[in-house]
Amino acid sequence: MKQRAVSHIGVIGAGMAGLVASMQLARLGHSVQLIERAKYPGGTAGYYVREGVEYPTGATISFGMEPGGPLRALLEDVGVHLPSLAMEHSMDVVLMDRVVHVYSDRVRWMEELRRAFPERAVEVVEFWKRLERTARAVYLVSKSYASLPIRTATDLGRLPSTVLHHPRLFLSSVPEMRSTVEAMLQKYRLKDYDPFCRFLNAQLLDAAQVDISHAAWLPSAVALDIYRYGTHVVAGGFTAIAQALLQQARALGVQVWMSHTVVGADYDSAAKKWRLLSNRRMQLEVDAVINATGRAIPTSHADHAAANHFDSAVEALEARSVGPRWGAVRLDALVSSQWLRSLDLPVDASIYPFAFQLANDEEMGTLLEDPDGAVYVTLHPRKECQRAALERREPVSPCQPEDGQVVTVSVHTPALGWISLDKDTYQLKKAAVARALMHRLEKVLPGFVANARVRRMGTPLTYQRYLNKAEVGGHPLTVKASLVTPRGARTERPQWYLAGDTVFPGPGTLSAAMSGLYAARAIDGRAGRTIPVL
Repeated sequence: MKQRAVSHIGVIGAGMAGLVASMQLARLGHSVQLIERAKYPGGTAGYYVREGVEYPTGATISFGMEPGGPLRALLEDVGVHLPSLAMEHSMDVVLMDRVVHVYSDRVRWMEELRRAFPERAVEVVEFWKRLERTARAVYLVSKSYASLPIRTATDLGRLPSTVLHHPRLFLSSVPEMRSTVEAMLQKYRLKDYDPFCRFLNAQLLDAAQVDISHAAWLPSAVALDIYRYGTHVVAGGFTAIAQALLQQARALGVQVWMSHTVVGADYDSAAKKWRLLSNRRMQLEVDAVINATGRAIPTSHADHAAANHFDSAVEALEARSVGPRWGAVRLDALVSSQWLRSLDLPVDASIYPFAFQLANDEEMGTLLEDPDGAVYVTLHPRKECQRAALERREPVSPCQPEDGQVVTVSVHTPALGWISLDKDTYQLKKAAVARALMHRLEKVLPGFVANARVRRMGTPLTYQRYLNKAEVGGHPLTVKASLVTPRGARTERPQWYLAGDTVFPGPGTLSAAMSGLYAARAIDGRAGRTIPVL
């Protein structure tokens, strides 16, 4: 049956998914209303401001921003052109007995694997060569903008021509469709090699939300190898991307409602209209809705009231989860720039962000119920230094040391383990985690405690308070959730669509932005057609 024409669309959530979806639809002539509960755009790749200091809420390094990359193509397709700086060394993964330097150059990375894992260097390098081939196939799928599950011809994107141009590469990946990372490690006799497995777990629990035993090989391969496709930093970080997208959305005619929380949605089956209600008593009547929040929106409608349908992103995530539903403990700090400059860091921290993944020690793993995870520490650059570096195209900072540079720290923890605590137990646990974090941070940033002028700590309860959801990170990249029965944009509800990191393609800023395109395309098949062939 031919899809009914849609003209008035409500998009809930001004994260990367909601912004991309809104702009794609607005430029096709649809009337779009974008509703966001926060004061600032970006969602989990956004920011918040407190006492005049801007703290990023999530991602800092831009994947897919290399020339011809899928994120850069998405942004430029809707008129957002942002200069960026390439990074060669963006992260150190700190294990108990060694440090792994994460490089973008493939030759240098292979040398690093041999250095970091000398006990099984031959097997590790052969494993990674196989991973590279798989990652290339999956990344080409991403650049074709094919979306799962494939229900219409538009969902295929440019996949048919991509496969025709690389038939052998894709044929070699077919037998790996149901493999996990652990199964592939077994093939290369690495399953029992603890240092390498701990390294992979530290990376995957952040990028895929699951460990090697459940992580699907195909999407995990590209998640692990994406640094080699180019690590780029946009001046101003994702704050600048979010602000630029919001400005361009308004220029395209999107009506933006900030500081409004959608608290309910009612469907009129006779008029075939949705009525969205905000916490500030605003009502919007629209033909279609894109929920890009990653949380359930209470709805009522006569045609699809059955409780057994997984119609919300949160319910879909629950149905496909393996292990705990992840929340996060977060620490935001303002530190001395002069102190940071005195440390032996591999990059100029005034220009480039740098991350440490600190594999959880026994104390941290026990406290956070995550023995295989890692503390993720990001040193955030100063905007004015980045802009000056971009203008001069010089690797040396033109900025003088100043006080006031942001460091953010986050670590996974099961959300339920915090929500169910009484007040006194919660405070004791929060204090214990804070002490353990400080101890862990001092190992790589000696003097952190003494040089942090401001330290603010949040838990899953903080996320619940400000974002209306205690969980973070999106749907897990298991074989079932990402390949066998992936959750796409369409739902059982009439003209109700999903976008964000809880649906295909999954976690990450690039994936969230692509999901926004897929939701727009599910409504109007013309969306994305102007993106150049990559």
